[in-house]
Amino acid sequence: MTMTITLGQCMRVLEANRLAYRMLRLTSGLQLLVMERGGRILGPFRDEDDTGLFWLNPAWASTGDLEAFLQSGDWNLGGERLWISPEIQYLVSDRRDFWGTVAVPAAMDPGTWRLDAPTPGQLRLRQEMTLTAYNLAVGCKSLRVERILQAAPDPLASSSHYEALRRDVIYGGYEQVVTLAEQTTDAITSQAWSLIQLRPGGQILIPCSPHLEITDYNEPVDAAHCTHHGHWVSFKITGARRYKVGLRATQTFGRLGYFHPGDNGHGYLIVRSFFNNPSSLYSEEPAHLPGSRGDSIHIYNDGGMFGGFGELEIQGQTIGGPTGRANITDQQLLWIYLGPQARLATIAAHLLGVTVAP
Repeated sequence: MTMTITLGQCMRVLEANRLAYRMLRLTSGLQLLVMERGGRILGPFRDEDDTGLFWLNPAWASTGDLEAFLQSGDWNLGGERLWISPEIQYLVSDRRDFWGTVAVPAAMDPGTWRLDAPTPGQLRLRQEMTLTAYNLAVGCKSLRVERILQAAPDPLASSSHYEALRRDVIYGGYEQVVTLAEQTTDAITSQAWSLIQLRPGGQILIPCSPHLEITDYNEPVDAAHCTHHGHWVSFKITGARRYKVGLRATQTFGRLGYFHPGDNGHGYLIVRSFFNNPSSLYSEEPAHLPGSRGDSIHIYNDGGMFGGFGELEIQGQTIGGPTGRANITDQQLLWIYLGPQARLATIAAHLLGVTVAP
């Protein structure tokens, strides 16, 4: 589904609904809209007439539509968000009936995020929440989350081929430093869970070991959507056939990308970089596979029932329980390139070590 919602529309409907937001400027004129409610990051946008790159819910089309959407209690705004995992512990009350008992706690989303600008060029989102644990542990968990956002330099800048790589290409990137802390020590584990909602039509590219283990969480992914290339794997994002998979931290390396061909030979490449720590617990589990842990990356392809998008998901390091850690700080980076498909394919080869056909 092609979205036509612009930055200007997002700003107008937020202001009409009296919802706070701030803009974060990146390089090359790109900018992010960071909203307080739900702690969402929208964009990136080139100007007020641009539709951005992340998937957005059609409810952004008008003031009334967004107001009705928010009053319904739905969470599915689009953009990038941060939840707390394990999902099987905090969002599902009975793993034997996943779809019948899954629900997003209001304390998590929309939560009580507070948005400010501690220094020029930085934005900060903070909130405290108390969540109920099920399945993996029992009890309540009080947590504190802080996210610091700022522009990130181009990782290609040190390459001797930089001028050729950046010819006709727009770059904008941002860093997000996430601190997760628990208020009490007990058996309950927690992780910062970052999710970007993607427009369909592209493919996710993940460098990996040839021995990669892929775990199905919902309906199994099929060969039409998943292709192994030896040292990397690709997943098609169609928004039309549901699957969710997890990839082991042991066999992945902390970088993954989304290549979208766009229109008229010009597309975009999104590259996520994060600290992938195989020694961390990564306590998320599929509902039907108790004890199957260790996934630091998850990929979701919607079947159309929630709007027809994809999700690129990464897990922060685990705190609580047997980890002996009461807090952790994770650095996440997102590098974004817009330009000719062939140029983006070359950049993907440099940053991800993959060969993608433009």
